[in-house]
Amino acid sequence: MSMREVYRCLVWLHPAAFRRRFGEEMLWIFDEAAGTCGAGSLVVDAARSLIRQWLIPSGLWKGLAALIVGLLPVVIAFGTFIPWESVWRALRSAF
Repeated sequence: MSMREVYRCLVWLHPAAFRRRFGEEMLWIFDEAAGTCGAGSLVVDAARSLIRQWLIPSGLWKGLAALIVGLLPVVIAFGTFIPWESVWRALRSAF
């Protein structure tokens, strides 16, 4: 499977209204920019967009935030066992 096919699948997984409005433009941008800025970075960007488009309008982010806050005491209690550098690096690269 080529990177363009992966990107096309990610575009297809976006909500229908978003896909109708921006889908063709996203594919055009991929075709134009894949050679200069790298197809991998465009695929990562489409994956981030996909997460944002499904989480933010649906309100699922509130449940995710509540889960994180609820787990915070556990993380603090067992903080010495968590590789914090890896966690922060992953969070920075995700957003």
